[in-house]
Amino acid sequence: MMTANEARKLPVILRQLRERARRRPAAIALPEATDPRILKAAVRALDEDLARPVLIGIADEVRAAAEEAGVVLPVGLPIADPLLDPGLETMARELQREQVARGRRQPAALESLLELLRRPMPYSCLLARRGRGDGGVDGAVMGAVATTAETLRAALRVVGVDPRFGVVTSCFLMALPDGRTLVFADCGVVPEPDASQLADIAVQAAEACRRLLREEPKVALLSFSTKGSADHAALDVVREALEELQRRDPDFAFDGELQGDAAIVDAVARRKAPGSKVAGKANVLVFPDLNSGNIAYKLTERLAGARAIGPLLQGLRRPIHDLSRGCSIDDVLDAMAIAALDAARQ
Repeated sequence: MMTANEARKLPVILRQLRERARRRPAAIALPEATDPRILKAAVRALDEDLARPVLIGIADEVRAAAEEAGVVLPVGLPIADPLLDPGLETMARELQREQVARGRRQPAALESLLELLRRPMPYSCLLARRGRGDGGVDGAVMGAVATTAETLRAALRVVGVDPRFGVVTSCFLMALPDGRTLVFADCGVVPEPDASQLADIAVQAAEACRRLLREEPKVALLSFSTKGSADHAALDVVREALEELQRRDPDFAFDGELQGDAAIVDAVARRKAPGSKVAGKANVLVFPDLNSGNIAYKLTERLAGARAIGPLLQGLRRPIHDLSRGCSIDDVLDAMAIAALDAARQ
């Protein structure tokens, strides 16, 4: 159980997210159930009424790992074994039918899909796909042991992409020491987005801003140029993404191309982008590629002392969230809280 003093040390946004998650504790699958951090986070989530964790794996192996880690598993903490699920074949056939519907001439063999679904990570995605009302869960959190690529593969094969978008991306919530929280996207998934993908990233990040920060999004498409101050082929994708957003006409403010200082510093914005509804006020920063996004979030975290929450996957049909392999117990709890809030929206 977190003490009152420990709770006060959390960034304001994290305290708020956890409190909101407690109002509707969601069932969250945790497939890396032999990792001590996951076990401890599951116990705390249950103890603090943050979520209803479901450990995924072979029960004897999970209990042995808990004993070795000195974790006492409460009676009310369920362990779901994929090998004992009688509905796997039905779901495997459903995945086959979906592959055919998407135009795949030779869908995966039934036995291959069954083998996939017997693994903890894909099985967690399967439970999230079912939803709690159909014997599943509200969402899943993974990545304490697995890579982001492994998490994405499991989620894409079992859950699939939200039909509104053409790509799965990610964002980070960056909780700054001064109390502000910004959304950074995409810092974890798409290496070189084209204009349409960059527009998808902007829309997904704007939704995250509304859902998680409860703020109206002001989205800045970042580059090394502000409003034509430079001319280079590398700027074309940002300018085309701006045009794509203008065609889509989303219900949030956006602008580009903007340099980082023009996006968040009002005095600079007045000089470089006068009249912009976003410049100087941006709370969602969309980076032109993964190089710039990943570097920016890590420098903001390490040099500015920000707390980085993520990578939060966006564009999937159900809430599946990734963790860093260096994650802490609190990082797991935060991802569970965000998955719960995503599930409430759906």
